[in-house]
Parts: sequence; structure tokens; C-alpha cells
Amino acid sequence: MQKEQVIIHLIENASQQLKLGSRKKLNTFVLEKEVIRAFQNINRYQKAGGFQIFSSVIRQLLNDGILEIPKTARIIQKGSESLREWYWLRNNNQLPNWSYGQLVEVSDLLDLSYYQSHPVLQTENEWQKIKIIHTFLKKRHLRTPISREERSLYLMCQLPIWAEKEEKEKWLGSKEGKSFLNRIKVTLDDLVCYPVREPFVYYKSPGVTRVKEILVLEGLSTFNTCKKLIHAEKWPFGIKPDLLIFGAGFRIIGNFEYIIELLPNLDSVNLRYAGDLDPEGYKIFIDFKRAYPYLCINLATEFYEWSLSHGYGQKTSIITEQKITDTQFALFLSEFQDPETKKSITLLLQNKERIAQEVFNTESLVDYGFVNNLTSLDP
Repeated sequence: MQKEQVIIHLIENASQQLKLGSRKKLNTFVLEKEVIRAFQNINRYQKAGGFQIFSSVIRQLLNDGILEIPKTARIIQKGSESLREWYWLRNNNQLPNWSYGQLVEVSDLLDLSYYQSHPVLQTENEWQKIKIIHTFLKKRHLRTPISREERSLYLMCQLPIWAEKEEKEKWLGSKEGKSFLNRIKVTLDDLVCYPVREPFVYYKSPGVTRVKEILVLEGLSTFNTCKKLIHAEKWPFGIKPDLLIFGAGFRIIGNFEYIIELLPNLDSVNLRYAGDLDPEGYKIFIDFKRAYPYLCINLATEFYEWSLSHGYGQKTSIITEQKITDTQFALFLSEFQDPETKKSITLLLQNKERIAQEVFNTESLVDYGFVNNLTSLDP
């Protein structure tokens, strides 16, 4: 069972216990605990998406008018997600139900069986979206293929009221939009559109015929520095990468599919990652590794050790909210063998300090004697 279904099921049960015309406080903490219990353990819950997806479903129920935000409920924050401590739940009997005639009207092209078993989702907002999709499908053969974002804008601009979190052009690609398409069993092909990935930036070492070593770098500046070093044959560490990849933060998780298409032998490639010394940088690596468990992905520990040894004087305070669980941090630390390195990284976290990857640059390499001069590294 998907987590979205679990949450909806729990809310349906709660609403059925209410008397007609009444409403009930729905405690967010209690509801999440019930969802975790339905998944049997916290690990399965986290694997399904955890609080992030939990929040997205709550927001969708708010948009659909099933939940109401009380004026007195305080905001709770978990990472980048925020919800209210509790919400008002309306009696399910008060919710609008689609008529048999409405269901028949769109049944020639759409499967609404999911809504029949989940009447809590039978809202006016949802019906308007369904009607827009149905109207489009009737003449889809006359349409020209365009990007998902372009199609999303075309379709969602027909809605008289927009209450979604994402902008109209991004909605079909959002978690809420994807869930909606899954509910009505409609694909991007049905909508005559396709996803467009962001440009993938990489650099292949000259003369390499078979890639065996890949280095993924979180920041673009560090990517360019490493590109110069490889081009000038002045790689300062051990094994020189055959391929450099600009990770662009969390975007590497989705964009890495490009490299999967580019290299058919990835299962035999040693893939390493280097990013900032801060909680967000740690989480990027953990999420990246978890997204591709069949690949050999490890930290490029020499970058972090260099940053601690030669860039510690440039450490700064963390000014944005960055959170990491004990489990995530322990997984990150397990990549290192040196106890002193682990101790220094732990101290940074405790003091809410960070070291940006940009401390590794051609000037600092010259200053510390890793390369002879700066001019030879110009592209």
C-alpha cells in the first residue's frame, strides 16, 4: 500500500466516526505515528518517502478542502517541510460526491475506480482537473508533442482557481501532479508530452577509451578546478578520474540517469563523490548512494581531508537551516577511516559550522605546493 493511500484511509476512518455537521481536531503527530504503524516500522516509512511525502499529501487534502487550517495551530518544522500541529477534519458526509452521471461522462477515456473506493477525494477541484484531462484526450491525436512543463501550463491554465503549491507549468512534474495522473491512470504519452532533463555537465579525461573512475563534484567551481588539473596533467591526489561530473547539489540524483545512458558498464565503475562539509552536503551523498544501490558509490575522502587540513581557516557558520538525522550522519562518517577526520567533521556539526568545497581551488593548491604554478592550469 502506498503511503498516500494509508493516510487517506486513516482520514476516511476518522471522518466516518463524526456526526453529520461536526468536525474534529486531527493531530499531525498522532496521524504520522499511525501511518508509521501502518507501515510496520520506521524504516519502511522512510523508504516510502517519510515526512516529505506525508506533508505533500496533507497539503493536497488542504487544497481539496478535506482539511482546514485552524487559526490557533502552531507551525511545526521538519527539515524543509512545515505543517500545522493539528487541522480540522470535516465530516465525510459533508464532502461533495460525484454523481453517477459524472462518472459515466468521462468513463470512455478515464478510469476513476480509485475515486470510487476513496470518496474523500471526490472534490470539485479534482473534478475540474479530470474534466480538463478528459477534454484533452478526446483530441489528443491533433496535438503536437511538447515538454511536460509546456503541457502542464497549457492544461492547468484552464483551471479558474489555482490553489496548488507548485506553479502551473511545474505541476505535472510535481509529486502531487504525478499522484493525480496515477489515480486516473494517465501517462505523459497520453498527454502528448515528455520530460526534459536539465543539462548534464561532465568532462571526460583526454585519451580515455574506457571509463573506470568517476568523480562527482557538488559545486561548479570545484568541477572547473578539477577539469583544469586533469587537462594540465597535474592531478594532486591518487587515481585520476576518467570522468568528472558536475552534481549541482541534489539534482545529481535525478540527472545521473544521463550517465547511465552514456555508460553501459557502470556496474564495474568506481564512482566517488565530493561535496561541502555541511549537513546538506552529507545528505546529498547519502540520498545519491541510496538512489543507486546497485552502483559502487563512495566518498572521495581525500577532498574532505584536504579541506579540513588546508581550508579549516575558511570555515563559516551555517546560516540556513540544515538538518540531518543521526543515522544519516553516521552513514556519512562511516566512509572515513581516520579517527581524527571523523572527530573534526563531528565538531563542525556540533558547532553548526561548515567548510565550502570552494576552499579547494588552483590558488590554494599553489600556496600549499600541490602544483607548481597557476598559469599552466589555464584552460
